[in-house]
Amino acid sequence: MRKHLFILAMLCSTISFGQQYSTAIGIKGGYPGYGSLNLKHFLGGSNAIEASVGGGAHHLWLQGLYERNAALEGGLDWYWGLGADLGFWSNGYSYYHKKSDRYYSGAWGGLDAVIGLEYTFEEVPINIAADLGPTIRLFPYVGFGWGGAVALRYAIK
Repeated sequence: MRKHLFILAMLCSTISFGQQYSTAIGIKGGYPGYGSLNLKHFLGGSNAIEASVGGGAHHLWLQGLYERNAALEGGLDWYWGLGADLGFWSNGYSYYHKKSDRYYSGAWGGLDAVIGLEYTFEEVPINIAADLGPTIRLFPYVGFGWGGAVALRYAIK
């Protein structure tokens, strides 16, 4: 049984990776969002979409990006993109002198830009990426911020 599982794993790894992948699924951590599930999918040529879903005990956020990719030397690629984010938060607390809990919630949204580098290993189906860029908060207030993240994904051919 172990032999069959090993052969199956080797077969899957030989057909599902390479410098050119169609989809990569994994995790992405950084600011904003701190940690998220991440998916990058190529639409054709150098066009890709990237989606992240993250959250914690009191928040949930979504980010979608349209990206353009270009090859550099040695299998390294660079990319830039534009997109949007939307988030929801809730924070429950109670006043010490009242027996009832007060519950606050809200939403935020904005526009994002990103520039980054990524590398897909030839020997294993792993894709790594690092990016950074500005975010413009549009609601519930208008503001500007800067963020960055690192992704570790499984590349599928």
